[in-house]
Order: sequence, then structure tokens, then C-alpha cells
Amino acid sequence: MAAMWVDRNRRYFISTASTCLDGTPTERLRWRPDGKESPRLALTVPQPQVAEVHYKCCAQIYRHNRCRQEDLRLEQQYGTHDWSIRVNLSIPGMCVVDSWMLYSGSRGPADLPLQAHFYEDPAAELIDNRYDSVCLRDRAAPIPEAGPVDDPPSYGVGPHLTPTTKRRKLTGTSDCVFLSQRSCGVCKSRRTTLVCSTCRESGEAEVFLCAPRDGRQCFA
Repeated sequence: MAAMWVDRNRRYFISTASTCLDGTPTERLRWRPDGKESPRLALTVPQPQVAEVHYKCCAQIYRHNRCRQEDLRLEQQYGTHDWSIRVNLSIPGMCVVDSWMLYSGSRGPADLPLQAHFYEDPAAELIDNRYDSVCLRDRAAPIPEAGPVDDPPSYGVGPHLTPTTKRRKLTGTSDCVFLSQRSCGVCKSRRTTLVCSTCRESGEAEVFLCAPRDGRQCFA
């Protein structure tokens, strides 16, 4: 359904619900020039039900859009002119913001983390997920109960792998944009730019370790 409602300006609505039947009128204060004075008069403006429903919840709609566009910022982080990519990014963005609103509404204002910190937690869980892992088991074997994951998270949560702060030293240059590489402290056979976050933050020497994406469990 498409409808237009005129208050001070024309407002256009496209809706899959509600009707254009008369809803609750709204009150507006308007200046009305009358000679030398311009008094403010209270006017009663009729409005359809579709406009009444929208303006009852539009504040939450604007809040949702602000969280998605100004805090999560998927559209700014990944620029594209392909409409299908934009749609496929906007739908997960709505789901992530909905989860933030559910979390913040259930927890209340006490000990509420920043939105950016909240978004980092599901991102780290999705990076190191086991959704695509495949294993074989006997059909007659009982299904084991789900237990805690033995492998520690590799990125973003607790002790994790993070890029080194050291830079390569090139002859004749004072600064280099490439990160320094060292041999893995466990397998001694691979060169990597990732280090243990706990060792680095404690002020000790950086311990270089292979990334799990290489198929190695050096960090674990």
C-alpha cells in the first residue's frame, strides 16, 4: 500500500500493513499572522492509521538505523556498487544490531559494554567456528554430550594471536611498512608475523607462533 499524508510537508508511506482509515488526530502548534501580531494556534490535523502507527515506533527505527550505520558501519567498511552485496551485508547488519538491542535490554544499563566491544565477541566466535568441521562416527555409537571446547580461541578473546609491532629493517631506509617475521617458537619451521598477545602486553619478548589457518596447532 502506498499513501501520502500532508502535515506541514508531504509524507510518503509504503506499508504492508495497516490502513488509510482515520486514526487519532495529532495536535500541531502553528504561527498564524494576524495584522501586527502572529499568535500560535493549536491545530488538529487528521492522520491515517498508517501514519499513526509509524510515528509511534519511528524513534526505535531511527535508533536501529543509527546503530547499524554509525556504530556497526558495515556499509562504510566494505564499499561496493553491487546492490546484491549491499543487501547481503545489510541483512546480517540488522541481525547483529537486533542482538545488541536484545542484550542491552535484558542486561540493563549496569555493566553494559560498548557496542564496539559487543560486536567484537560474535565476530571472534564466527572467525574460529567449527560449523564446517566434518567427522565420522559409528552409527551405533551414542551421541556424546556437548562439553567445553579444548582449543583456546585464537583471535580477539583472552590470550590470542595478534600482529607484531616490530617492522622489518631494510638497508638504507629508516622505516618499513612490512611487519617483521620470525620463525615459529614451537615448530621452528614456519615464519610468521603473529605473536602471543599475553607475552606482548606483559612486556616480555614477543613469542612468534603459526596461525591456525595454516593447519598447525602451535598456538594451542
